[in-house]
Amino acid sequence: MAKCEKCGAEVPQEELSEVQGLKVCEDCEIKSVKPPELKINL
Repeated sequence: MAKCEKCGAEVPQEELSEVQGLKVCEDCEIKSVKPPELKINL
């Protein structure tokens, strides 16, 4: 098992990707590509 350098989650080594020089889990990789949208209630 390996640890995500962004959120600290324990994930299998093969699920880590390198994003901006950090080894991150799939969830953090997706968040870095598409940041969460801001929801504004009018």
